[in-house]
Amino acid sequence: MFISCSDDPQAPPATIDPLSYPHNTPHYSFYYTSFDSSNIRGIGDTLERHYTRILNDLKSDSLPNVKIYFYTNHADLAAAVAHVVPNLPEWANALALSEDEIHMMSPNHPDFGYSFMIVNLIHEFAHCVSYHIRPNIGNNPRWLWECVAIYESGQFFDPHNIPYLVSHNPPTLSQLNTFSNTMIYQVGYLIAEYIILNWSRT
Repeated sequence: MFISCSDDPQAPPATIDPLSYPHNTPHYSFYYTSFDSSNIRGIGDTLERHYTRILNDLKSDSLPNVKIYFYTNHADLAAAVAHVVPNLPEWANALALSEDEIHMMSPNHPDFGYSFMIVNLIHEFAHCVSYHIRPNIGNNPRWLWECVAIYESGQFFDPHNIPYLVSHNPPTLSQLNTFSNTMIYQVGYLIAEYIILNWSRT
């Protein structure tokens, strides 16, 4: 959700892990953890491959370089974003704070699947692009905010495997706008796809 990078190391806002020196790519600076030392270059290359596509999809101009901070435990992640989200839910493993700042659990954390977390990283970058286009878009409305990022990161759930859709009892937009309601992550791709098919991206 939320500077321009140089080769000069800049200390991240959290004081534990991530490391204080970044791995820089053309559009991102990664402040990574001891979990990520062996493949941080691959993580950066993967995210770079989605940069132009997402900007083109959302019809955005270039963003300032995005700082990305990885953490080895949820407590440190929650502490780093507490000024924005005072009580980060346990299920939340990543958060974009602005057009140029992302905080998330390490993609290499043993409790998470690497591919799953890389998709989450792409999701959070899509939030950054949304912030760049409209700075007040964060969770406003939440269903649309999440639909865009879910669609851009390809987080598709087969509706045949979602019980409340099979029983023809879909959630309302009011329900999806509730921060504690996680159903948006299951249906967000379907909603976004429906909007694009019927009204286009614009």
